[in-house]
Amino acid sequence: EAASFVNIYSEIFLCYIRGGKGAASLRISTKCSIAIHCLLFVHEYGGEGKVTSDWMARSTGCNPVVIRSTVSALKKAGILDVRPGTGGTRLACPPEEIDLCRVFTALEPDCLDKLVGLHPNPSRLCPVGRSIHGVLESTYRKVHRDLQASLRSITLADILEEYHRADGE
Repeated sequence: EAASFVNIYSEIFLCYIRGGKGAASLRISTKCSIAIHCLLFVHEYGGEGKVTSDWMARSTGCNPVVIRSTVSALKKAGILDVRPGTGGTRLACPPEEIDLCRVFTALEPDCLDKLVGLHPNPSRLCPVGRSIHGVLESTYRKVHRDLQASLRSITLADILEEYHRADGE
């Protein structure tokens, strides 16, 4: 029963990521895709020269201020190393040690907690209303753990592998 709920939730989550029907009800900001784009860019071009926020801004199509904010969050999380001035940006650890959960929480520390919420005012007069929060909190904790485990299972190395496969086509 709980497993089928998790499967349904996972399908909704994937639908959201792909921008499908029902996407407005769940939220993972574009900050995460921008960050992953930047991490791929830093990995691919960091050895050839100095990777700057202006370069990443051109690649992502984002304002350099957004990129600097993203890079700052990833630096605080120990994912990126940034040399002051025009020194450039490099990965602070191997791609195998950078998982999606780490990236997501670096940018939005409470993103997983906000992904699924509870309606605030169920009726205390109704038997379902009285117990719904307890029932859902337990279920949502499992969803949260499963989603977190899934995000931890995907590393930047996995995404790089997919990128190289796609880039080679």
